Amino acid sequence: MSLETDAGTYESRCAPAERAELRLAPVRAPQHVPGLCVGDGERRAALAVVGVPHLIVLVDEIDRVDVPQRGRDLRSDPALGPEGANVNFISPAGTREGWRMRTYERGVEAETLACGTGAVAAACAVQQWGLGTLPTTIWTRSGRTLEIRARQTANGSYDDVWLVGEARLVFRGVIT
Repeated sequence: MSLETDAGTYESRCAPAERAELRLAPVRAPQHVPGLCVGDGERRAALAVVGVPHLIVLVDEIDRVDVPQRGRDLRSDPALGPEGANVNFISPAGTREGWRMRTYERGVEAETLACGTGAVAAACAVQQWGLGTLPTTIWTRSGRTLEIRARQTANGSYDDVWLVGEARLVFRGVIT
């Protein structure tokens, strides 16, 4: 089915095992942010726009990050521009395949349990940095997984971008 949003119309489809797939617009390659300083335990950072800006921060150990404080500090860093960005901290998943991610979302101004577009930005950054390849799995703070599939083009951007995650009925209604 097609989903119409403020950001555009997106293709979606049902996947096996109660999962859904959403095709997103192409993503430009994540970029280094001049003037942004990474802190202790933070290895590198890049900015990607997947609907909204996402700062991806590679950290040594995700459980050691004070997401509410560090996320708030980075979210409004002047190097990210006047609107700021969501901040997605990532580290290797350890014994599991993929990456762990924790997210500080602008607007909410707090840590959230998951961010689909942030997971897409993180997966593109991981490939861009040469630390992994697409498709990849992102483990969110909720404990649920998101799978990201995309194809890197000759110019470094990503197209045929798919976000795959759990599908659950949370509301039923009738519009008259």
